[in-house]
Amino acid sequence: MRGLWFIRGNLVRDLASLNKMELLPWDLWGIIDEQEENITEKDRQFLDQTAAFILADPIPFPELCSIYEEDVRLRVPPVIRTYLETGIQTVNLLEKEAFHAT
Repeated sequence: MRGLWFIRGNLVRDLASLNKMELLPWDLWGIIDEQEENITEKDRQFLDQTAAFILADPIPFPELCSIYEEDVRLRVPPVIRTYLETGIQTVNLLEKEAFHAT
C-alpha cells in the first residue's frame, strides 16, 4: 500500500492515537474516508500543518489536542466505517460490542 491516501490515513490515525483514540489501520472516518480526488489543496495544506505539529520536538500537545477536537475531518466520531473480510461495515464505537473481535 502506498500513495497520498495511505499517508493521509496514517497521519490522521497518529493524531487520533495522540488523543487517546487508538483505532485499527482499516478503520475509516472523516478525511481518511474521502476519495483522493475530493481532497483539495486546502486540505493538503492543513494536513501538512498538522504533520508539522506531530513532528515537532517537543510535540506541542495542547495545540494537537485543539486541532483534533475542533476539526470534524480529524476527530473520531461515534460511528466509523471499517474494512472486514466480509466488506465495509459501519461500527458504533459507543456500543459495548464494538470493542470485541468477532
